This record gives sequence, C-alpha cells and structure tokens, in this order.
Amino acid sequence: MRYSRSRARSATLNMTPLIDVVLVLIVFFLMTTTFVLMPGIKVDLPPGRAMQRTSDSDAMVVITQDGTVFYQNERVDLPTLHAALSQAQHQHPGLRLVIQADKSAQHGRVVEVMDMAKGMGIERLAIATAPKKAPPQ
Repeated sequence: MRYSRSRARSATLNMTPLIDVVLVLIVFFLMTTTFVLMPGIKVDLPPGRAMQRTSDSDAMVVITQDGTVFYQNERVDLPTLHAALSQAQHQHPGLRLVIQADKSAQHGRVVEVMDMAKGMGIERLAIATAPKKAPPQ
C-alpha cells in the first residue's frame, strides 16, 4: 500500500483587513474624542490645609497679581461684577462665592470683592488655596 505524501501547506495571514479595521478604529476614536482646552487665568494661590470641593453652583471670582478681576473667565470691573453676582444670586439662592486670589494680589482688592458680596447678602464666602506641600523628610 502506498501512502501519498501530503503537501505541506503554508499558512499565511492576510494583514490587509486587520490594518483596515485598526485604521477605522483610530479614526473613530479621534473623531469622537473631545479635547477640552482649559482656558485659564494664571493665579498663584497661597498654600493652605483646609480643602473643600467646589460645585457647579459656586460663583468663581479670580483676582490676579495686578488686581484684575475675572468672573466666568471674563475680565470685569466691580460694577459689572456686582450686576453679575446679583443675577447669579437671584438664580441660585444660597450662592457660595469662591475667590481665587493670587498670593501677591493686593489685599485691598480682595476685601473690596468680599465687602461687595456681603453687602449683596451673599453669606457664603470661600478663599481658594493650593494644597500645602508636605515637608521633605
């Protein structure tokens, strides 16, 4: 009895469909990914130990080193800030005002903003601080 020799088959993997699928996935993820650019105002906050989370209903006021006041990432003067805070307080009773003041900002400007808020009836005020770094050991 004669046995026929079977030919050795070579297995090849066609990479073209795999590459196509990977490229489609890359394009899909690039198109659906949202890139959030955080426009920000450079403020060097003073260090502090007390940490409290901010919420979306908080009004954020930023005071830069040169005393410029920003509300909702827009430069404002004090009368405009008063009108904006008044409207925000009307929409959100119990509004909390968070002041992010540069550690080199004039204390008088921070006090002006705090006095204005207190005069409007905003009772909840907070001063934002940076987390205090642990001393090296």
